[in-house]
Amino acid sequence: MNLFNRKPVVCNICKRETSHKHKPKIEWQIHGPLCGDCYVNQMKTFYELSLRQKCVICGTDKDVPEMWEPRYQWEIKGLICKPCFDKKDKEFHKLKTFCSICGKTLGIIRYNPKRKWIVRGQLCRECWDSQKARFG
Repeated sequence: MNLFNRKPVVCNICKRETSHKHKPKIEWQIHGPLCGDCYVNQMKTFYELSLRQKCVICGTDKDVPEMWEPRYQWEIKGLICKPCFDKKDKEFHKLKTFCSICGKTLGIIRYNPKRKWIVRGQLCRECWDSQKARFG
């Protein structure tokens, strides 16, 4: 009555027989049992891949703790590195602080351009009026 006796199982990666089988994780996209060595190797590679990512803007490969999450106004999906974050933040601050056409400092009242004008950023009163007169 071999109750605790297990039949040997063939590993799906290295094709060796093993008495103890490990079930692979779904994210690994491996079907079938694994031996202990192959399971540990798959675990290491998957864990190392999750710790490093590429910057969405420049493509440099960095550790995840060194990456920054972009602001929701930038409409960027993924993580970016610190230099790209600083550059993008500076551009965003410039778009919010200065008029996109004449470059004057904007006060409390700011004007958003219409979509058909194809202007990025915000406008001062004079530039908004001139754009309205030109394009309607």
